[in-house]
Amino acid sequence: MTPLFSLDNVCFAYEGQIALRYITLDIEKGETVVFQGPNGCGKSTLMKLLNGLVFAEQGTYKFDGDEISEKTLKDGKFSKRFHQRVGFIFQNSDVQLFCSNVEEEISFGPRQMGLSEEEVKQRTDDVIKLMDIEKLRERAPYHLSGGEKRKVAIACILSMNPEALVLDEPLAGLDRKTQEWLVSFLLSMKAAGKTLIVSTHNDELAHTLADRLVVIGEDHQVESVTENKRAVV
Repeated sequence: MTPLFSLDNVCFAYEGQIALRYITLDIEKGETVVFQGPNGCGKSTLMKLLNGLVFAEQGTYKFDGDEISEKTLKDGKFSKRFHQRVGFIFQNSDVQLFCSNVEEEISFGPRQMGLSEEEVKQRTDDVIKLMDIEKLRERAPYHLSGGEKRKVAIACILSMNPEALVLDEPLAGLDRKTQEWLVSFLLSMKAAGKTLIVSTHNDELAHTLADRLVVIGEDHQVESVTENKRAVV
């Protein structure tokens, strides 16, 4: 079977500063892979590359057999489909929230998919119920707490029903209660067969969630790939 994500000798640099060096890795459909490593090793850059926000300067990145590059994502239809299938949860939720209230935020993605207003409303209502954020429906995103913003950002992605979720430091800045909720939520997504790709410094999250643990070293290369026998199945 074709891997869902396939990286082959991927390299990337910011203005001459190396961020990723010869990254080669396949991620299968339904697999949960957690990336760890020191600050500055390239984890966040890799999360952005997997979501098509930056592009390999060397090597190739394929999603479900199709190359993801600046050129291929210029095809509007292809780009739209790709971003529906891969949902990216930024470390800073403020980057994702821009509408006047939570309901509009969540309905934005399905509306851009060209769904009927009836289906947009159904998806929005379903996700609001799933995330238990009915009380936030009419609230402006900038009035929400950090944990509430994270829930809304996730809801926005889920409303498009992606096959894969890519999360950059998902527990960062959250209180203990919200962290516990998010871990439980990610485990439910894993159990539902979603492909999860996560970067984190949190060892507890990594060993609870991952099928495989990938460590990126200070030299911006993959240092190790190990099966995680402690993962919750």
